[in-house]
Amino acid sequence: MQRPSADGTRERILAAALDLFSERSFEGASTRLIAERAGVQQPLLTYHFGNKEELWRTAVGHLFEDLANALAERVDGLRGVDDETLAKLVVADFVRFSANHPQLHRIIMQECKSEGDRLAWLVEQQIRPLYEAALGLLEPLMAAGKVRDIPAAHLYYLLTGAAATIFVLAPECRLLTGVDPVKPSEVERHVDAVISMLFVS
Repeated sequence: MQRPSADGTRERILAAALDLFSERSFEGASTRLIAERAGVQQPLLTYHFGNKEELWRTAVGHLFEDLANALAERVDGLRGVDDETLAKLVVADFVRFSANHPQLHRIIMQECKSEGDRLAWLVEQQIRPLYEAALGLLEPLMAAGKVRDIPAAHLYYLLTGAAATIFVLAPECRLLTGVDPVKPSEVERHVDAVISMLFVS
């Protein structure tokens, strides 16, 4: 693992890259724009990441790693808690992460416009572990009658769609409803709504 650069250059590049890849797609986010957004000279992108593809993979990988670490910390801190309470708290944390990092879901949507190597990498290296962890958490509760009886694929997309869509489409939500979905009280309201949708009680 690479150490953070002393002046934060690498981290600024990664943050700018995530924003632009989520806003404009891989093709639309030029290295010139990323460098401008990060406030660095363009050759520094090559110095730190080699090429645009590697920058994309590193930025996306770090975002999924942040999600995995946040959920793992929650699970580790709840040893001995009953499975339903654990699942509800993990779902709540996933909704909050989605509110704070809408780039994650926007990048997935950008890559899903067509099949290709980046999407294949994204699914196998990043999304599949999340999918398997979600089902591992929720399917036993479904069998116990505590989570709604929904086929696995639909359950996963209901969870991820419900958790993220309002934040991915936050500008539309503000214009359409007058609700600012990233306001902390609205995020918590959305947490409650997602849990109510998935859990029987």
